[in-house]
Amino acid sequence: MKTTAFLLAGALFAVSAQFASAQTVTVGTATPGSLFHSAGTAVASVITEKGGMRAILQPFASANVYIPAVNEGDIDIGVGTAHEIGAAVAGKEHFDGRPQEGLRALGIMFPLRFGVFVKADSDIKTLADLKGRKLPSGYKSQQIAATMMDAIYASAGMTEADVQTVIVANTVAGADDFSAGRVDAFFFALGGAKVREVEAAVGGLRLLPFQNTPEELGAVRKFLPQAYFRTEQPGPANPGVVGPSVALAIDAVAFASAKTSEDTIYKIAKALHDNKDALAASFAAFRAFDPAGMARSLDPVQYHPGALRYFKEAGVQMQ
Repeated sequence: MKTTAFLLAGALFAVSAQFASAQTVTVGTATPGSLFHSAGTAVASVITEKGGMRAILQPFASANVYIPAVNEGDIDIGVGTAHEIGAAVAGKEHFDGRPQEGLRALGIMFPLRFGVFVKADSDIKTLADLKGRKLPSGYKSQQIAATMMDAIYASAGMTEADVQTVIVANTVAGADDFSAGRVDAFFFALGGAKVREVEAAVGGLRLLPFQNTPEELGAVRKFLPQAYFRTEQPGPANPGVVGPSVALAIDAVAFASAKTSEDTIYKIAKALHDNKDALAASFAAFRAFDPAGMARSLDPVQYHPGALRYFKEAGVQMQ
């Protein structure tokens, strides 16, 4: 018995010592319930379980809050949209006059699919039907959402002036207002944990589909040049999608601080590339992750040398 207890104590000490000595990586995420919190959690889990490091989550209100933290090297990595990272590096939009030149791309993760949801039994059937209705607006702590909504309004030949606005801090707050009956629709990423929560709270949701015409896409791309349409199917990973529906998409990108070491980013890139199943098990959006497509031009964003080193070793070609 004493021998067994001694061996068990020794094993626990070894495990504790392993975690104590492991390199720590900080992962910036958005607020719990958001898509980028779920994505960051999946990335952190793979880094810890497969990358030989210990990842710590650092939640913020949104990506436009933790992007500067990554830029300064206070946070090692984060996940955001290709549009927002590009705007940050170039010092445009809500980073006007504040170029985040210390950001580096780590790799393309998955298509971020998004749209506007209403109650399943709502008389709002199309995006054009939003005219005159109450919708969340402002998004001061998540300003990429305001740009995305401008693109959505444009797709229906509208602007925000055509709806009644209720000021919110971010998309999670907008979803909460919808649950409380303060707005008639809300904007969110497909597959987000919050969408499932709201669906249960209101008794069913329905995504308002796009028409997928060249004219509609042209209107969207005046605000989101990298956006594209995707046809989504109903299923457990798509609450609110009640039939084949066209959603808007833009790539989600893992990004890093230029101050994070090359070896660290090399290990993270390898862990992510080699463990799609583990990522998808943590967050369903990673089912669309294409390890062979991690390297795609994101001009003006440069890739981190550690990621480029791994891509070269693994034969991942820049697209």
